[in-house]
Amino acid sequence: MDTLSDVLNLMRLRGCVYFLRTFAAPWGMEMPSGPHAQFHMVVRGRCWLRFDAETIELASGDVIVFPRGDGHLLLDDPNTIPVPGIRVLDAHAAQQPIFAGEGEQTRLLCGHFEFDHAFRHPLATELPRLIHIKGLSSDQPDWFEAVTRVLVRETDSDAPGSSTVIDRLAEVLFIQVLRAYLLQSKPVSGFLAAVRDGQINRALKTIHGAAGTELTLADIAREAGMSRSNLALRFKEVLGETPIDYLTRWRMLKAQELLRTSDRPLVDIAEHVGYKSEAAFSRAFKRRFEQSPGTFRRLVEGQSVGAPSA
Repeated sequence: MDTLSDVLNLMRLRGCVYFLRTFAAPWGMEMPSGPHAQFHMVVRGRCWLRFDAETIELASGDVIVFPRGDGHLLLDDPNTIPVPGIRVLDAHAAQQPIFAGEGEQTRLLCGHFEFDHAFRHPLATELPRLIHIKGLSSDQPDWFEAVTRVLVRETDSDAPGSSTVIDRLAEVLFIQVLRAYLLQSKPVSGFLAAVRDGQINRALKTIHGAAGTELTLADIAREAGMSRSNLALRFKEVLGETPIDYLTRWRMLKAQELLRTSDRPLVDIAEHVGYKSEAAFSRAFKRRFEQSPGTFRRLVEGQSVGAPSA
């Protein structure tokens, strides 16, 4: 079992592409902070990113992602005065020209990734505010270029089903960005570091794959090829919690998903995530989320009823 994919599935990852446009200098966009993880790909040309106190030059093939939705500026030149990003989106939606001068051209693919911000997993909180993947670097894997090339081609296409293909490819792009970030940054702590650590990743695979059984520390340690004490120490060094704490967290996240997406009785959900009784499951759920499973399900159902119809 692939633990990263397992987590991304429960995070409800979705991708969305806003536009693929060519801008001629001078041009600039001011992208405000928002709830989604915005991304931009420099398909052709060059531009500048201004983020916090930094000004960073971006080249063809570069991808930048703002996992926490932070505001930023994209500019043809650091001295250009930008226009609000919503104005660019409105011009694109109305098929009106914008930044159509005679200056140097830059082609950009822009969009966002979204996921459940209430998803209480280490991956959701450990990502940096900015991920910058340099597409032209010599150590960039071939698959990154392949995915971005197909995404750009589909975005330029009006073939049947292209919009669905584009959104799915955008999700693939996010996963590839995480892979590239792993290769580039080599984190030493957090969930992504745990995925890179052979023994700790085997422990994670055991937890994810057998969370519905009576799993013990000894079981996890045996599968990881470690002693119980060494696993407990190393696991906490990397992930900041014990294997059993993480097991409980993962069980509760899986329970949340079942409560949200099914009408299975609580006793069935309790058994599915490794609890012998509904009462023990309810206590563990309330400790984790400060509300009972029944209350969580009613709130989710109320949100669904109150949501506007398509």
